[in-house]
Amino acid sequence: MSELIIAGFKGELSADEVLLDLEKLQQIHKINLDDAVVVVRKGDGPIKIKHSNLLVASDAAIGSAVGMVLGPVGLLVGGVIGAAVGETVKLLSHIGISDDFVKEVAGVMEPGSSAIFFRAHKSVSEDIVNELKKFDGKLLRSSLSVKSEQELIKALEGVVQVVHPQ
Repeated sequence: MSELIIAGFKGELSADEVLLDLEKLQQIHKINLDDAVVVVRKGDGPIKIKHSNLLVASDAAIGSAVGMVLGPVGLLVGGVIGAAVGETVKLLSHIGISDDFVKEVAGVMEPGSSAIFFRAHKSVSEDIVNELKKFDGKLLRSSLSVKSEQELIKALEGVVQVVHPQ
């Protein structure tokens, strides 16, 4: 089961830095990210939404592994086919985090701040909590159980606002 976590940060670059750290945790199998979106509210107010390429990258890796069996040319062809298939499936099934949902939640962000929306297969681990703490993250919304959400709030200390999913 995937959990959706949305955390806000002061500073326009903080959510990007958190995403990089979460991707590193994924490489060492401490987290299994399904999707991630970074939202930045510039100082003058406009919202910028940046989708990660987590699904495309994983499909390209699988395609490359299959391509290795076919030889050196197959490696390149397999990676390209894997990425193309992954992007097509993502667009057709829309398994990612929707832009409408992102915009709705981003409406509570202050100018000069950023937020990260991510889905993870494993429950919220100490590694994830530590990443959010390092950047003074505030929980904005989650799909966690009430108990797990309260534990995360307590771990992050001093949450400004928690909006529960509808």
